[in-house]
Amino acid sequence: MGATSTAVARANAHRGVFAAIAAVVLALAFLGTAVLDSLANASLGGLRDGLASATGTNGAARWQIRMAADAEAQAEAAASVLDRMLVPNGAEWTRSVQTSPVDVRRVGAEADPTGDAFGAVLLVDDAVPGRAELVSGAWPDDADVAGAVAIEPGTVATAVQSDAAQALGLGLGDVLVVDDADPVRLQVVGTWTASDPADPAWFAEPIVSAGVVDDAAGPFVVADDADLAGMPAAVLVRWTATADADAMTPALAAGLRAALPDVEPVLRAQDDLGSDGLGTSGGLVLTLDRLSAGLTAVRAIAPLPVLLIAFAGFAALDRLSALLAAGRRGETLLLRARGASAARLTRFSVVEAAVVGVPAAAAGAALAEAVLGFLRPGEARSWAVAAAVALACALGAAALLGGRAWWEATRPVLRGSGDEVGRMPRAAAAGGVLLVVIAAAVSLWQFRLYGSPLVTGASGVREVDPVAVLAPMLVLVALALVGNGLVRPVARLLERLAAARPGLVPALPMRQLARRAGLYASASLMTMLAVGALTLAAAFAGSWQAFDRAVSAASVGGEVRVTYAGRSVVHDADPLAIEDPFADVASVDASLPVFRGEARIGSDPTMLVAVPSSGAAAFGPAIAAAAATLSPASGPPALPAGATLDVEVRLAAPEGTPGEVAVSVWILGADGEASRLPAGTVRVDAGAGAAHVALPEAEGLRLLGFDATATGTQGLGEVEVRFGPVSVDGTIAASELQPEGDATVGSKRPTARVGVAGAGAGDPGPVSAVLGAALAERIGAVPGDAFTFRILTGGASVDAIVTDIVATVPGAGDAGLLADLSEISLAAFDADEGVPAFTERWLATTTPAAIADDLRRDTAAAATATTRADVSSAPLIGPAVNALWAGAAGALVFAAVALAALTAALARARFGEVVVLRALGMPAALQGRARFAELAVSLGTAVLVGAVVGAITAVATVRDLARAAVADAPGALPVAFGFDLLPWAVGIAAFLAAAAAIGWVAAASVRRLAATPGIREEER
Repeated sequence: MGATSTAVARANAHRGVFAAIAAVVLALAFLGTAVLDSLANASLGGLRDGLASATGTNGAARWQIRMAADAEAQAEAAASVLDRMLVPNGAEWTRSVQTSPVDVRRVGAEADPTGDAFGAVLLVDDAVPGRAELVSGAWPDDADVAGAVAIEPGTVATAVQSDAAQALGLGLGDVLVVDDADPVRLQVVGTWTASDPADPAWFAEPIVSAGVVDDAAGPFVVADDADLAGMPAAVLVRWTATADADAMTPALAAGLRAALPDVEPVLRAQDDLGSDGLGTSGGLVLTLDRLSAGLTAVRAIAPLPVLLIAFAGFAALDRLSALLAAGRRGETLLLRARGASAARLTRFSVVEAAVVGVPAAAAGAALAEAVLGFLRPGEARSWAVAAAVALACALGAAALLGGRAWWEATRPVLRGSGDEVGRMPRAAAAGGVLLVVIAAAVSLWQFRLYGSPLVTGASGVREVDPVAVLAPMLVLVALALVGNGLVRPVARLLERLAAARPGLVPALPMRQLARRAGLYASASLMTMLAVGALTLAAAFAGSWQAFDRAVSAASVGGEVRVTYAGRSVVHDADPLAIEDPFADVASVDASLPVFRGEARIGSDPTMLVAVPSSGAAAFGPAIAAAAATLSPASGPPALPAGATLDVEVRLAAPEGTPGEVAVSVWILGADGEASRLPAGTVRVDAGAGAAHVALPEAEGLRLLGFDATATGTQGLGEVEVRFGPVSVDGTIAASELQPEGDATVGSKRPTARVGVAGAGAGDPGPVSAVLGAALAERIGAVPGDAFTFRILTGGASVDAIVTDIVATVPGAGDAGLLADLSEISLAAFDADEGVPAFTERWLATTTPAAIADDLRRDTAAAATATTRADVSSAPLIGPAVNALWAGAAGALVFAAVALAALTAALARARFGEVVVLRALGMPAALQGRARFAELAVSLGTAVLVGAVVGAITAVATVRDLARAAVADAPGALPVAFGFDLLPWAVGIAAFLAAAAAIGWVAAASVRRLAATPGIREEER
């Protein structure tokens, strides 16, 4: 018989074991490929989705400067820098030229040439047609523009934003003239609307979506820079850079992040660019930082499922290789006695492993790619990863089978049970366990030292620490090894307890466990590791999900945050303040106006969030708790909805003072939002008059005060203004609604305010304020301390008292400042500074995604919608968590394989025992029950120990892992320990069901063997 036929015959004799090896290799290659490829694609997809979802200034960077005399040379100088620094790093850029508002008058046969001028914003941007849609007419540079409109000689063709055209009453063919010594005539040839005003290329300019903002209208798009030269206004050149989300990779994103801060100094060094006020703006750098932090967090979590699958899979292969070696022990002894060398037997085993493992590994990797392609169509598949995983699995199988064959072929003594080992192997095993325990201790110490698997490198960038990142898995393995060492003492204890009971069951199974604990060690270790990994996955998933929800809620505020563009301070009647646009939306449970803007406490910057404290309870316990100590401003009683309000106005001025005084009424909405309602004018020479305003049909309006604005006085003197009395619906109002104090206006101070008595005119008192923990620590504040902060929007200085310190301020983080909106409005009004207009609305809704989608489709709204899901770490971390679940499931599968291998080993090693017990009169059914009891107790103990091991590992590492998984989480926000019970219970139940089936098959085999008459031990 030849060597080849001998090898084939040996392999065929153990085809069942080789089939199990092939199945394990296939499963290992499948899981490894699926996890690695899905994580790689998830990271790439998360980066691209994050960039694609960035809106407004968050997705762009802009550099701007006044247009130089040589505009062409200026453009070439900037282009050379941007092409060199940005384009190779995956960015795109566009150039545009825009004017400040210039006075423009409409002229024509039907128009009054002396009519009032309006401010027009002129724009040159070749990219506008690509991101806007024509409503009517044509673009100024279209070849067929003459076919759309009859062009008048000497005019510059322009296309105007459609809302601006509607507000100004402009139509195709209308001619406008720029007020200047050398007037420029503009002719409207088209109207347009932005396809997506939130596109970062628009840079969140409110005029693009609204058309008219603060007395400026436009943009009026013209074709050439030369058309703007010499305009009586500032002409700015802007270069706007955006990231190409479809082509972005982590390497390109890192390169772009590094290049963006260097663009401005390089531009300054260009001689042709000019030096007149070069500025930089935009949040693309912050967006890249956030996404980079998320990718780093993925790299901190990704090793867990990969290491788990690798350890469990190769441990299962090792168990199968031991079973194969035990089954071949007699063959090995015979072949060695006939002259076969250990090297030859090892080569045969390696070839067998290759024949079985290579096709199985290739099939597993290919199957994983096919499944991923079906589940995630459109993603690029990484066949390099698949090939690497398949090769690693095949080589690992060959190494394990070959190593075990070498060990068996070189052993000087063959024992009766191949699973029992001598003192030296036991000492080596104990030494290996000690090394793993030491490595786990070092890794855990480093992990706890940093409080995370992430560290800040010398460059200031967060990086994955290669030692700390291994801590969760090393601790899990070390504890499983230590727990496995307790199997023998536990079995002896169970033996003593069982011996006290009558009958062979449970005494006999417990004696077997105590005396042959080594037989069960491998399966017990695999079970402990698998159950521990499942417990760790459940704890991490639960903790991360809870922490991510808390961080998302703290970041966004409501379920949806609607941010309005172009709002600063209150000017006139504010439709958004008077009428809640979401009041009639059925799925919106609550809608609150919120001001969010920068503030300063001395020189310390902070983010001020002003909310109506009375409505915070609708947004969850975290926001309600943060606002619990805030108190709304105590003001005058609410005015009747739709009431008429009249106030007498008396003026005193030097004789002959021309002009008039415009009167406005300031009111607070039910939620504390301020609005300024025009109430008429009084001529100075008349000396007295009355202001009248009809209040909106809104409940809860309160009177804040009045203001007077002098116009046309030409610097000839000051005008003293006295208000009162105030009447509501023709009846003199209560004293709380009467003005306190007089106002003096003139050319130096054209506007002055007077508050009413009920609003604390002149002394509203300090506002209540809640500080974030980081801000309180930075300024050394505790509850009860008084401090002053300045609101950058409007410039009001506000006295405040700290009423509470919280981990994080909703919408502002742990360095934020929270106050009541009505108190902020009242304090800014009383300070005679700009009263901040609310910038956002927070919505409580059961359908946040639908609300946000509706707002995003409404291109006419100058607003952007952000949901908690938009800022969640789930798009990046979710696949890593799923991979951890998959790794735990794979470990359970491999543990079941190890259990099946154990039952096969027991059937072979204890054949004689079955015969002897039958000869002694032990019934076959009783032997079957005893074997099942052995497996059940062994497995039950392993499951219990595994759950404890996983719980200890989770307590030691999960909170820090969850914090690391959520980028930019407030440091003071605690991580609650959570547990995702349902998947854990399903996994445990499925594993126990599979183990019970394996135990039942093993017990049935013992029953059949014990019931077969005429068997002898030598028949083996």
